[in-house]
Order: sequence, then C-alpha cells, then structure tokens
Amino acid sequence: MATKTISIDQLRTGMYVAKIDLSWFQSPFLRRSLLIEHATQIEKLRRAGAQHLVIDLSRGVDVATSTTLDRPISSQEITLTPNTPLSKPVPKPLTQLNEEYAQARVARKQLEQAVHSVFSSISEQGSVDPQLAAEAVQEVSIVTRTLPNSAIFMALSQQRAGDSSLSQHALSTCTLALVVGQSFGYNPLELQELALAALLHDIGLLQVPAPIIQRSANTSHPLSRQDRQLLQSHPQLGILALERQGGFETKVLQMIREHHLRLDDSGYPQGAKGEFTSERSRILMIADYYDELITGFGGASPLAPHQALQRIFREAQDRAFDQVILSRFIKLIGIYPVHSRVQLNTKEQAVVTELNPSTLHQPVVTITHTPSGHETPNLLVIDLSNQVNVTPERAIDRVLDSPELVHPAPSSQAA
Repeated sequence: MATKTISIDQLRTGMYVAKIDLSWFQSPFLRRSLLIEHATQIEKLRRAGAQHLVIDLSRGVDVATSTTLDRPISSQEITLTPNTPLSKPVPKPLTQLNEEYAQARVARKQLEQAVHSVFSSISEQGSVDPQLAAEAVQEVSIVTRTLPNSAIFMALSQQRAGDSSLSQHALSTCTLALVVGQSFGYNPLELQELALAALLHDIGLLQVPAPIIQRSANTSHPLSRQDRQLLQSHPQLGILALERQGGFETKVLQMIREHHLRLDDSGYPQGAKGEFTSERSRILMIADYYDELITGFGGASPLAPHQALQRIFREAQDRAFDQVILSRFIKLIGIYPVHSRVQLNTKEQAVVTELNPSTLHQPVVTITHTPSGHETPNLLVIDLSNQVNVTPERAIDRVLDSPELVHPAPSSQAA
C-alpha cells in the first residue's frame, strides 16, 4: 500500500484517507478510513481538529492530481446537506435540565414497577402475561415520546453499577432500542415489535442458575464448558418458552434469537450468520451490550458510558456491530451524555448541558464549581469546541460519579 502524509489543507475530494490523527471519539466519522467524496467531509475533519492525515494512493488520488492544493477550501465551496445543522443548538439552563431529570427519575420508578410486574408474572406463572407486557411496552413508548432522550438515558444509567437485575436490564435495553428505532422512523408496529423483543430478550436467563450468570464475565474464574454452553443457550430457551405459549410474532422471536449474534459471527448461537440479521436485531445487539457494559452485567467491571462506547466502537471496527447503527447510537447518547457531571482539566466541576454533534468529545458544559470545590457565584456556560483566546483551553478530564445536578445560581454567563 503506497501512502502519503498530508495536511488537512491539502485534503481534497477523491482522496482515500487511511489514517486520521484523531482518537476514536474525536473523529466525526465512525470509520477510521474513508473515501473523501464531498467537501463537507473535509470540513467536518477540520472542525474536529484534524491536522495531518495519511492517504492511500492506491485507492484514491494523490496530492499532485489536484490543481488547487495550494489553498484551503473556503466555506462557499461547502454544499450543506439537509441534515447539516446551520447553527449549534442553544444549551438548556440548569433549571430546565434539573426539572427534566427529576421527571425522568419519576418515570423510571413507574417503568420499573411495570417491568417488574412482567418478570414477577413470569417467575410465578412460568409464562409471559401478554397484557402486562403490552402495557409495559406502551408505558416505555409514552416516556420516550414525551421526555428528552438525554434525561431518559441518565435516569436509566445512574446507580446501576453491579446491577444484575433482569428486569432493570430489560427496561434499559427496551428503552434504548426504542429510542434508536424511533430515530430510524419505524412505524408503530415495527417499534412495538422491537420494544417487545428488547423487553423479553433475556427471559431465557430465568432458566439459568444465578451463579452462572453472575460469573459469566469473571475472567479469574471462567465458566466450565458445560456452564458456558448453558448460558449461551438462553436465547433459544427464551424462544422455546414463548413458542410454547404462543401469540408472539415471528419477527419478535427472531430478534430475541439474534440479540447475541455478531456480524463477524463471533457471538452465539453458533451456526447462525450475523450478516443475515435484520436492522432491528442489530439495534437490539448494541442496546443490550451497552447496558451490560455500563452495569457490569455478569460480573465484569462496570464501565463509564464513554468507556462502553469506546469498547463497542473498537469491536465495530472489527465488524462485530453495524457501524451505521452504532454511529446513530453514539450521536443519540453522546460520548459524555447531557446531565453528566464532569471535572475539567482546570479542576473545575461542570455539567454537560448540550452535545456538539460534530465534536462529541467537546460538548457544551456549565461550570458549577471552582477548582477549590466551591459553588460558582455565576454559572459559566462554555462550548468546549469553540474556545477563543482561552489559555489553557478547557477539556473534560473525568466523569464524576454523583448523578445529582446542582441547583443553579441566580444568574449565568455565556462564554
């Protein structure tokens, strides 16, 4: 492979980018290599902070091929697509975020009760109560249509590290899958089927001894081959139970069967081909895996949301997951989700108040505490992607554990 390192100002359409000098979450593109087909792609790389790139000469044009490489692309040359935002969204004030988060927490309690009723019925009767399941799906659907996604994501993910509850995992997976499905414009029937499959995707685990589930991700004491086979049979066990009961659509059963498949055939059940899975099954794969990672389901160490997305992103690069769906998933959640409490490199504490779609690692934050830990007299709004004449530039250093948002100061100042 013949390659050449060029600057961002030399990048032109027709070139094939083989490497970008950005980390995975800084890049505006899910793929690490791509053919530059539109000027908008170059502008996205420029806004993300790319400075040097490696181009593959065997798959695209060389620098010498272009006659206008001595000048940067001007903004007039960029053709905006219908999905290109013309301006950045205005961040919500903390008072509004606090209210939305409080509403989402109340909604979570109500949804927990609805989903718990479904799983209690399964444990007591040995079968799914279709009415309870339909009601739970309907309640989740109402919440996802009426509350902001950011508040829902935060309310569902907080204080769940080490949570091995199947009903909680079912609720989170169902909600995540439904939000992603809505973003793809599925019709009501398709959304209902996706939500029902996500809600019931792990009911086969009720037939697996709890200690096996709790030790499934424990690398220091790995499961025996027999226990591993039993664990990996849970999609089929769930399907058999639902088929005996009757009344469930084939598409719902198919999604349940496929939720642990991978597009590179590294998942299970063995023998099934990931490449033949439906788009909705691929949504369920990602939603299920993401929630497992942030909770440490199966005995693994829980990951922060940005760490979980990094893990899935790397596996998607190896073609385990659908990259288009994962890209949508990441943009919906954000590397650092709205409502996240973070510490900056300046030791200030802040709350993420708005995502920057083109630079997800640089959201808009509201600074709430000084480096010494005192509340700021005036809330300061900072767009981390647009800091002019600021030294040092602020950046997120780490995510803080506490999910509670601080009360807003009497006034705020934008910067």
